[in-house]
Amino acid sequence: MGEDSAAAASAQAVTVDGVPVLRVVGELDMTALDTVRAELLIWLDSAPEQVVIDLTGVTFMGSSGLALLIEAAAHADRCGVRFVLAAGHREVLRPIQVTNLDEVFDLYPDVAQAVAAVTTTTPQPSPVEVEPQDV
Repeated sequence: MGEDSAAAASAQAVTVDGVPVLRVVGELDMTALDTVRAELLIWLDSAPEQVVIDLTGVTFMGSSGLALLIEAAAHADRCGVRFVLAAGHREVLRPIQVTNLDEVFDLYPDVAQAVAAVTTTTPQPSPVEVEPQDV
């Protein structure tokens, strides 16, 4: 393990078109989980009713990252907060889809569409597809 493992992921709160967005960047695995988890749960504690979690900068989503999303959903529910996910790339979508969490979370391909969804009265998730890749 080098210095990179400690900085594998980070989270930063920003505002996009008046909507609170938590940008998560890096690898969401066991080594980075505690840092992102603390930031995410604290952010949800003070969040308004609708927010966006931006996963477009996540380069790897392990089972620990999926568990964090499930924990965040339960925490958000207790706080009266609805969040949607911005994630339009294979590294994040594939683990979510394989575990059928795409039926649990509202997924949008980018932050702009996610922000639009939380600012409308009847949000409709855009279909997010994983592009087939040659192995």
